[in-house]
Amino acid sequence: MLEIRKLSVRYRGRSKPAVSDLSLNVNRGEFVLLAGPSASGKSTAMQAVCGFIPHMTPAECTGTILLDGVEHGSPEAIAGIACMVQQDPETQFCTETVEEEVAFGPENFRFAQAKIRDSVSHALRSVNADHLMERKLSTLSGGEKQKVAIASMLAVEPKLLILDEPTASLDPRSVGQVVGAVRAMKARSDITVVIVEHRVRDFIDMADRLLVIEEGVLTRDAIKGGEEFAAAQNSAMVHPSYHRPTGEGTSPIITIRDLSLEIDGWPILDDVNLDITENSVVALMGENGSGKTTLLRHMTGLQMIQRGEMNICGHRMSPDRVVDAWTLGRDVGLVFQNPNHQMFEDTVEKEILFATHNFQTSEQKALLAVTGFEEREGLKRFVHPHCLSFGQKRRVNIVSAYSHEPRVLLLDEPFAGQDQGNVDRIVSLVADIHRSGKTLVIVTHDEDFARQFCTDAVVLYEGRVVASGPTESIPEGVWRSLRGGDRG
Repeated sequence: MLEIRKLSVRYRGRSKPAVSDLSLNVNRGEFVLLAGPSASGKSTAMQAVCGFIPHMTPAECTGTILLDGVEHGSPEAIAGIACMVQQDPETQFCTETVEEEVAFGPENFRFAQAKIRDSVSHALRSVNADHLMERKLSTLSGGEKQKVAIASMLAVEPKLLILDEPTASLDPRSVGQVVGAVRAMKARSDITVVIVEHRVRDFIDMADRLLVIEEGVLTRDAIKGGEEFAAAQNSAMVHPSYHRPTGEGTSPIITIRDLSLEIDGWPILDDVNLDITENSVVALMGENGSGKTTLLRHMTGLQMIQRGEMNICGHRMSPDRVVDAWTLGRDVGLVFQNPNHQMFEDTVEKEILFATHNFQTSEQKALLAVTGFEEREGLKRFVHPHCLSFGQKRRVNIVSAYSHEPRVLLLDEPFAGQDQGNVDRIVSLVADIHRSGKTLVIVTHDEDFARQFCTDAVVLYEGRVVASGPTESIPEGVWRSLRGGDRG
């Protein structure tokens, strides 16, 4: 179904190719897991397969790619044969409702009206999502959005479906939904599937083969049932261990009382009461859609208070007492979920110095941060941020958000889409920031990180705080519910 011969891809402005002389094949009807470290070339190779590279993303590209035995020239020609669901499904949505979104592809391919209806119904049924037909995309959970994204690709009846990190940024319950959807799809179709994934354990039982790419080169090609498959599986599964940082203050630096927010009559936050101690490391946890990001937006002044009050670093806020984001931003830094959403400059150095210049703080320490980043990452400060790997972009975000030394740093899912090596680098960076006396609030679904590294945990469910306090005090039933088990 897919044959790649000596593929090499080098992005503009980069001296080293992202993919180097890569050759592999995927047989018809196979279910293949494509694993490897972040920035190893997995997504780059699959984007080249779909024609996004070099036709939409500029890059030097050599080699041959055959789909169903034919070399195709453009993304338009490929789209009816191979479809790809990107890491963030929302970036692919073009409409407002589930039915419209799944019908979008068949309409563009000019399917007959009756066939469009059948394709939409069959595609949603294939991923156990036919009950979502009438829903607005904006009301879906992360797992539901991923299901719809997969269904929208299935609706055009491709021969090859590529899923790029389909469980990134999802809570364990949503991961279970997506894995179940993929399992249902596999049972009901003979489509060829390639999944690019760090979490191989979620799909390993469905895989016919496990391919591993490292530094743009295929290093393992293991067929299920053989010794090589078990060895490749073990190398791809990592069991992390974290060490909790020492030191924590006694006085609260963040106090939240009776904080509530409704949008269109729907409660997003519901009477949130919270105290966060100075120099603590807090894991903010809960299912997708539980209100975690909305709570962070309140803490940064990006979301106006509808009801309740907050005191953050001495800034008192309520519906009648507004502190603008610019003023609050001097004391509170924020790292967004998507690294690309907070990059403004054309070099790494300018990006890291951005907040320092805005707040007119000392540039000396910020320049030391630039030098430290160069040494850690092995790259020059004049590289364009968008030429970096996803993990490097994330670390630029963190250094940039901290360069003006705010008292509190908020990180929204910093580990999403990261392999364990990049997670370890982020944890090391976060530990350094904590040692400088700062307070950290980190949105995460990683139970190991929360229990082993963080001093405290706050768990939200449907906008309410259901548990908070030192991580050792969180009941086991709450941890079990976060894994997708019974709530207890």
